[in-house]
Amino acid sequence: VAFSDISLDEAYLKSMDKIFIIACGSSYHVGVVGKYNLERLLRKPVETCLASEFRYSDPLIDENSLVIIISQSGETLDTMAALREAKKLGAYILSIVNVVGSSIARESDDVLYTWAGPEIAVATTKAYSTQLVLLNMLGLYFADVLGTVNGEEYGGIVRELMCLPDKMEKLLASVEDIKHYAS
Repeated sequence: VAFSDISLDEAYLKSMDKIFIIACGSSYHVGVVGKYNLERLLRKPVETCLASEFRYSDPLIDENSLVIIISQSGETLDTMAALREAKKLGAYILSIVNVVGSSIARESDDVLYTWAGPEIAVATTKAYSTQLVLLNMLGLYFADVLGTVNGEEYGGIVRELMCLPDKMEKLLASVEDIKHYAS
């Protein structure tokens, strides 16, 4: 993930007074989890909104609001409508999507791709996992720019993120135990 490709600078991040995370389905649940990490790391309020409800909620958004749009396909209609409404209200739009060149990617001020590959099953394990890691990495990047995280905490979080593949391998090795507990 190359955060140097996004155009948000330190001045904007310091002037940002609120973050909205807008999504549908499992991407919304990524936002619900990500909200806590972003608030803890950035010390700024974060609101997670269902895209289908966003347009009807009369959101308090202006040019100091960062809106993070999350969509696996980049074509979710409710999410696209929410993006357009937030943009009309003056927000800066940063999207997290999987599909390069999707409508949401094209209409955003900045976009970060998850590079999860095509979603094959109904269960959205790849999309959910990559979106959540990317949102956490984004929070860590912003916290570093804003100076709201110290070097020790930053290094610890990066080390834990780097350990995720090994932890997943160990978890997947215990599938039989998981089946037993689930039954």
